[in-house]
Amino acid sequence: MEAVLESQSESRGGSLPFKALGSDGNVYWIKMVDNQQSARVPVTEQIVSGCGRLIGAPVCQTTLILIPSDFHEDVLENGTVVQTGTAHGSLDVPNTAFDKWYEPRHRLRDDNRRRHAGYFALYDWCWGDDMQWLYDLTDDWKTYSHDHGHFLPGSPSWTVESLLKSVEIPHSVGTDGGNLDENELETLAAKLEGDLRSDLITVLNSIPDDWPVSRQELEAIGWFLEYRGSEVAMRLRHIINSSI
Repeated sequence: MEAVLESQSESRGGSLPFKALGSDGNVYWIKMVDNQQSARVPVTEQIVSGCGRLIGAPVCQTTLILIPSDFHEDVLENGTVVQTGTAHGSLDVPNTAFDKWYEPRHRLRDDNRRRHAGYFALYDWCWGDDMQWLYDLTDDWKTYSHDHGHFLPGSPSWTVESLLKSVEIPHSVGTDGGNLDENELETLAAKLEGDLRSDLITVLNSIPDDWPVSRQELEAIGWFLEYRGSEVAMRLRHIINSSI
């Protein structure tokens, strides 16, 4: 998909994402490989959002966005210099409240008991950090997790070594697991201990060849996620047992 109209910027986040209209008519937040935080950020964003969709976690819709040459070296209001090429795009969710908090709030609104359960799974599985939330003000504070550039151990500049070192270490959110949807926790646990290999390969193969990550590094992420699945499932079931 292409970005087709002049972009808008906001001083929001270390990677200085900006808004652009996609060729599908939707508005996206764009993160380029050439950003002020780390070239790994779009890689991590693309992988974690894809993993979130695999298990049904409450992540925003994401895609790859081609920034055409018309925008090359445009300077945005926040100082970002636009570079042509493929970038990570996260679908804009209008009418939302933004929040940074240690865990998602408004658990008893909408279907957030289920959505928060998905986040507990995603956070542990993909080694979360820098939690950020969007709450849909038109849909009873429906929770979305977004901005996953600091997920994976050692992020934003994770390495094969940081993945290997952390693969067996629990990384639960570590805060209140009360009132999470127990049926959803069990569903998530079953998914994580199942055979996700082919789906993970699809997610990892979505990373463009010209992004700054090697096949060996992508294979290390796949191994990291596959290895952690059953242990994360066990920790999710512990939340269920703790509430009985």
